[in-house]
Amino acid sequence: MQKLHDFPQCLDHKEIALFLTKSESQQKALRLCHKCVVDQQKSLILIEDAIKQFEEIKSTLLQQGESINLQNISILNDLKEQLSNLCKNINVLIDKINQNIDSQIEFIEQTSQSFQKMIGDIQFDQIELINKDKSSFIKQQVNFRELQQSLITQIGNLFSSLCKTKLEQLIQGMEVFEQNEIINQFFDFGLLTNLQKEQTPNWICEKHQLQIAFVDLQTQKSIPSRVACLKCVPEYVIQYTDLDQMQELWQSYNEQVLALFNIYLSNTQKKQQQVIHQLKESKEVMIQLFEQIIQSIQEKGSQGNDELEQHHQLIQKAWQQLSKEDLIKIANLLSQQNRIALFNQIIEKEFQSKEQAIDKLISSQMLQFQNLINSSLSQLLSKTAIQDGKNQINKIDAETQIQKQFSINQSIVNLQVTQNKQKILQQTKKSFSYELIFQLRESIKCRSIIFNKDQSMMIVGQSSGNIKVFEFNSQILKETQQVKEHKDQINSLVFMLNSSQFISCSDDKLIIIWSMDNKKQWKVLQKLEVHTDKINCLITNNQEDCIISGSTDKTIRFWIKENQQWKFNQTLSDHTDKVRCLALNFSQNQLISCGTDKLLLIIQQNKNKQWNTIQKIQVEKYGFSLCFISDTKFTFQPESLNVMHIYEQDQSSKQFIKNIQEVSIKSGANCSELFPQKYIKEKQILLNKNGCYVNIIRHKENGEFQTIFQLENMCDCCGLFGSISNDGTYLVTYESHSSELKIRKYTEN
Repeated sequence: MQKLHDFPQCLDHKEIALFLTKSESQQKALRLCHKCVVDQQKSLILIEDAIKQFEEIKSTLLQQGESINLQNISILNDLKEQLSNLCKNINVLIDKINQNIDSQIEFIEQTSQSFQKMIGDIQFDQIELINKDKSSFIKQQVNFRELQQSLITQIGNLFSSLCKTKLEQLIQGMEVFEQNEIINQFFDFGLLTNLQKEQTPNWICEKHQLQIAFVDLQTQKSIPSRVACLKCVPEYVIQYTDLDQMQELWQSYNEQVLALFNIYLSNTQKKQQQVIHQLKESKEVMIQLFEQIIQSIQEKGSQGNDELEQHHQLIQKAWQQLSKEDLIKIANLLSQQNRIALFNQIIEKEFQSKEQAIDKLISSQMLQFQNLINSSLSQLLSKTAIQDGKNQINKIDAETQIQKQFSINQSIVNLQVTQNKQKILQQTKKSFSYELIFQLRESIKCRSIIFNKDQSMMIVGQSSGNIKVFEFNSQILKETQQVKEHKDQINSLVFMLNSSQFISCSDDKLIIIWSMDNKKQWKVLQKLEVHTDKINCLITNNQEDCIISGSTDKTIRFWIKENQQWKFNQTLSDHTDKVRCLALNFSQNQLISCGTDKLLLIIQQNKNKQWNTIQKIQVEKYGFSLCFISDTKFTFQPESLNVMHIYEQDQSSKQFIKNIQEVSIKSGANCSELFPQKYIKEKQILLNKNGCYVNIIRHKENGEFQTIFQLENMCDCCGLFGSISNDGTYLVTYESHSSELKIRKYTEN
């Protein structure tokens, strides 16, 4: 994307142009500076917004163009397959049609490549000219309409009316490129015809009595009321945000706040429902007392919070119905960098207050029940002692009554235990630790380490670019091979568990696929060169037909396997800074990523096997590692914090929300080096490194996390690397303070 200093100055004042407007007389876009806008009565567009929209339309055009070609190729291939099924009687004629289809597919693919290059070469500075080339551009595309008619005619001469109708319907499904609306948007961009704004409500600047056009969303406001008309612009020379972008930010904020509201309501309702259900189980014993508790809990849950209520009312208002006071409130709110975190604190405080009130009420009532039961038992036992010598029948009846009362008492105690199960739940699994079994001196820093499927081999990637292969037998490492194909430090290694291959990536922008030959030596099978900067992370799916990589070039890229070769397939560019870590869920249909832009991305695969970002989570501190614990829960480690964060998917909104629960760990220092998290489902343990420490965390049956094992690298956070075997048996680390590879084994105490 172009930057502001790439654009020319305005003609009148010789200052950097920041706005665009449409010139009716010259039929072109005019660039204006802060001083130019005072005399303008037309709609203004911030150049940054125009660039963003231009790139979005350009990207959409490329994607839709490719999608149309792929869809039509798919239809043609389907048609080819159906025709082949009828070839017993008309092989000669069908072969001619298939040859025609193959030639058309080849022509479409050639045209697609030309289309990608032509559109990709067009820059924003050419927006005034591109509308003139539309007719010639359309002529260069495949004439799908003519191809449709030709195929229908050929098919019509071959088959019965039933077959003809079926195949005609298949062909009619082909999409005609020139009918796509995005083409018109792209070629009209030079005249700003797709940038004209809708009429805004009557928001008037008090100082100049003109329509408000922009807002100030900087943390420290420069405009007294944060809103500005055209005459305010030269008075306050700052970075403005237009109302359309502000509306988008507000809508995004609304979605996040509503998600928090849903979590708050869901948790409160869940708490109420749980307590009510448990109380109703003993309703037959003390029906009246239980109903009083239910009523009290419902009253606690229904008590509102004025601040939350006002917030909720504001986000429920339609944009066009907002008052100027509402607009100023929203501007003040959106100007806060940690606005979601602040609102989350309000939600947490309110929820905790209500939860504590409910727990206090239950605890008090349980005590009353216990006293009542004890009193009943004492009276019953006294009566039993008096009647003890009278007759055996009375004695049996008394014992029966005692047993019945004991059952009631036990039911109440069980209810109380259930209410506090998170505090008293006993851990059934045995305790464990990782005991050191082998160490090997390595003077060159070992940055990435992996085991193969049966843990008979360990591969190490070093800062020099070397890759060392070790045989791991009888818990002893023996070096068997060393290769150097990368020109810079190794950042990630991945073993292909279903084949004799592994993958490496490096600061040299390369991904290399390695394969073992007949002599059990590793050789380069294929090199993937698409990234334009350091590659930081690398993963594969379970089927091992997709490679996903994250880079310092701010992109996530996808490769797919076709005919035993890896082919570049897709790029995602939603991060605005380095991509540091990637993780797939267990169902393999969702991907999460984190970067130094303080963003967590939730990325989902659609039915066409394309990946799209469905949620962006802004965090206060960026992090270097994250992983899925289940399809609806993942962990994230912010840098230099002594806690690990948990995110869970809300069932109603399907959005991931940060959990109130935080996991205490050891950190010790900030760290910029790579050491991915890894969750061992069979043992329910999580490997997590932060700063100078490696933390082994147990995921308990009640959902809580507990740090079980820790080791430290003597205050050198950037010299601590490692991994864990797929079954959790072996933990391997490289610790720079001793320059040693160390292998530890899982041991139950």
